[in-house]
Amino acid sequence: MTAPRRLVVVRHGRTKWNATGRFQGQADPPLDQVGHHQAEAAADAVATLRPDLVFASDLRRARQTAQPLSSRCGLPVILDARLREVDLGGWAGLDRAQAARRYPDEYDKWSRGADIRRGGGETLAEAGARAAAALLATLEAAAPGSTVVAVSHGLVLQAAISRLAALGVARLPGDMPHLANGEWVSIPLTPSRSGP
Repeated sequence: MTAPRRLVVVRHGRTKWNATGRFQGQADPPLDQVGHHQAEAAADAVATLRPDLVFASDLRRARQTAQPLSSRCGLPVILDARLREVDLGGWAGLDRAQAARRYPDEYDKWSRGADIRRGGGETLAEAGARAAAALLATLEAAAPGSTVVAVSHGLVLQAAISRLAALGVARLPGDMPHLANGEWVSIPLTPSRSGP
């Protein structure tokens, strides 16, 4: 019997946009000083799990978060654009008040929980399907018993892991939480779905 693979997901550290409440989407702000500290702390913790592979969104804040872990483990960071955050189109860079003024109908629907294409971007479900495909492909290609670390973004990780749970790949006791900046979690996988 082969050992199951392990999936660890890490949300990028804080950016100035996070700190000031601006929607980021696929915009590319760097980590701020707090975010760099969060990346170092996440690397210290996740390195103890002895990762075999580190892959990340190609957006700068995810790359910068993955780098300390990569250095500690002596592993390259494999970049995958499918792990990018939800595309928020014209909402990127706006705060809530600005989004409500510029996109009042969308903002109203989004505020009531509708999964809409904000600012001409993509839905959360679309982004989750894209990132789940990346996670699944990487897990299936990894050697049995491997620990795979994915460094990505809050919304898309939440949607992707929820999709993997719906597919029977991930086992969650409830809904996937929205991770805070620099937070990480090990995702329990269904043994039959995490093997060869």
